[in-house]
Amino acid sequence: MRLWYTSPASVWNEALPIGNGHIAGMVFGGVENEKFSLNDETIWYRGPADRNNPSSADNLGKIRELLAVGDVEAAEDLVALTMFATPRDQSHYEVLGEMFLEQRGVALEACESYERELDLENALCRVSFSCGGVDYRREYFSSFARNVILARLTASKEGSISLRATLGRCKRFNDSVRQYRDRGVIMAAHAGGAAGVGFEVGLRVVSCDGSVRVLGETIVVDEATEVVLALVSSTDYWSAGAVEPDASSLMDGFDGLDFDCALDDHVAAYREQYGRVALDIAADEEAPSIPTDGLIACAREGRHVPYLLNLAFDYGRYLLLSSSQPGGLPANLQGIWCEDIDPIWGSKYTININTEMNYWMCGPADLPEAQLPLFDLLERMREPGRRTARAMYGARGFTCHHNTDGFADTAPQSHAIGAAVWPLTVPWLLTHVWEQYRFFGDASVLAEHLDMFKEALLFFEDYLFEYQGYLVTGPSASPENRYRLPNGVEGNVCLSPAIDNQILRFFFDCCVDVARVLGDQSDFADRAKALAERLPPTRIGSHGQIQEWLEDYEEVEPGHRHISPLFGLYPGNEFDVRRTPELAAACLRTIERRTSNAGYLDLASRDVAIGNWKGAGLHASTRTGWSSAWLVHFNARLGRGDACMDELTGMLAHCSLPNLFSDHPPFQIDGNLGLTSGVCEMLLQSNADEVRILPALPDALPNGSFTGLRARGGFKVSASWTKGTLCSIEVAGEPGASFSYWVPSSRTASGLEVCETLELGSDGRATREF
Repeated sequence: MRLWYTSPASVWNEALPIGNGHIAGMVFGGVENEKFSLNDETIWYRGPADRNNPSSADNLGKIRELLAVGDVEAAEDLVALTMFATPRDQSHYEVLGEMFLEQRGVALEACESYERELDLENALCRVSFSCGGVDYRREYFSSFARNVILARLTASKEGSISLRATLGRCKRFNDSVRQYRDRGVIMAAHAGGAAGVGFEVGLRVVSCDGSVRVLGETIVVDEATEVVLALVSSTDYWSAGAVEPDASSLMDGFDGLDFDCALDDHVAAYREQYGRVALDIAADEEAPSIPTDGLIACAREGRHVPYLLNLAFDYGRYLLLSSSQPGGLPANLQGIWCEDIDPIWGSKYTININTEMNYWMCGPADLPEAQLPLFDLLERMREPGRRTARAMYGARGFTCHHNTDGFADTAPQSHAIGAAVWPLTVPWLLTHVWEQYRFFGDASVLAEHLDMFKEALLFFEDYLFEYQGYLVTGPSASPENRYRLPNGVEGNVCLSPAIDNQILRFFFDCCVDVARVLGDQSDFADRAKALAERLPPTRIGSHGQIQEWLEDYEEVEPGHRHISPLFGLYPGNEFDVRRTPELAAACLRTIERRTSNAGYLDLASRDVAIGNWKGAGLHASTRTGWSSAWLVHFNARLGRGDACMDELTGMLAHCSLPNLFSDHPPFQIDGNLGLTSGVCEMLLQSNADEVRILPALPDALPNGSFTGLRARGGFKVSASWTKGTLCSIEVAGEPGASFSYWVPSSRTASGLEVCETLELGSDGRATREF
């Protein structure tokens, strides 16, 4: 599969992303003037900071008293004064810089056969065109085998490449540029703030059959037929400033590099992860001949959607692998790609849904390594989180709020009253550790992080307080949503919204299971059970919906993008169509109310160049990319395949930028990654006692197959179907293991549901034909 276009990118949202989890770029594909936007995962503003508000703990009791008597305005005023962090904002991510190539003797208007593509099978970007009777070709990749970006420029006629190469950073945000031998340049700079990350970017010619000079800050190449460039980044992030950046030493290591061998090594390392899973729902002879931006336009007319969906599924896997690899930082709001010094929302880690969604695919799409950076960041949050727990809540253990950054900051972020003071993120993130074990069966991940579970439990033993006979959270919020009291007062801050109780039930259950798997003999599991038993239960509200708040308040925005009261449906396991049909019906009613009160903004009113909306259309509360992706998961768990397909079609048609990035707006990567996870959930579910095969297959995908999807219990499952009917399954796992599965009656030739168990053979495999 590939993304491809017939013209260069004119803006960032049209450029094509490459990355290896550590260093990344956006390829514009210009002819005479090529721009290459650069990123390094470690370029963060300011450095670590203790931002905890010293007035928090002394006022916690008063805030709770005000909430208990319904004085929301006074409570929110006191929260703003005493619990918002000082200063307000965490560190933010920054662009690394830009590489510019000016090629002489070519011009876009004189070109023929222009093509720009991103090859997802090989993680390789190509640009090709003909000009003046000469065929030109450029290849770019960010190596999964070596931490370098490599570029090769070739021409069909000898001596046809003459170019100038330079480095920059948003026109002026660099400290110096110096020459590297006679082959390259090194740009040095610092991210902003008192202790911003220091770094160097190096660009050198690795091989060239023409002449190479460095004049000032420019690499000059004349009369070449082939040129290979290497681009590296060196920062002082991991040493906390103790070791100076040294791009020169990195570039020394590329003397004699063979581009073809380096490409082979890169493709092999990348495919080892990417190649584990395959999806084929794209039987469409015409679609591959339509450029990707044309396919998005077709989707708005309901054409070629299965092919574009298959492409988006693979693109999501590519994007996660390209922005999250072991030994580095997790994928942030924009993955690893960013073009600004001060990006929207700081391009940090928003951990009240967005970061978690980034990693939902790791289990089903068989990408356990990609999630390791998230666990590493969670470990780094422990020490600052202890300080936050003590300073804000007088509590033991550790906590964090709705954002963190590259330095694992745990104090509240921003002055957003509906989001900032929400200390439920640590237990949510720890459920990912448990799920990693459930999918892959390696108990060492639980043992490695057991102390985190215990510390998080300690926090909630101190933080929860008694109210109306229950243990409740507060001050808290149902993320970013507002309610209206009977007297007309509107508020965000509250006690124990539904999502808090659902997260904690899930987390406390995980604690019990972790203790069981590891044979932990302490009172850890018993303490978790005791807390779980005293949480407020899930309630059904006056509209038949899952009640969002402890009281059945009126919703200020019924179509809000955060569908937080359905956490227990996904990613939790509290609601299920077969186990809890009444609650499942309330989940469906919640979805209906959310989606009937929201829609997509008019694409014609959007300025793609800067990612802003100019107005017109509905308010799009629910129809952001990531929120639509969450709705796919909800509908999949409810077995509503056609509703899933409606959401996916809407995402592709109305929330896709020209380069297929998911639009919030602006671009957020969670929509892309959530789409991939959602498709997995439609095809295979394993959260219940049995594995469910094709539980939410839509009528729009009558024929297809998947290979290698993971089910909890350590199973790998492959399946094929024709005319909406399951044809075969193949299962791999531990030899002798039992695989219990269920197929809905709508997907069997007999019209009867299948519920049976396969015994895996001595080779760890079993097949079943239907």
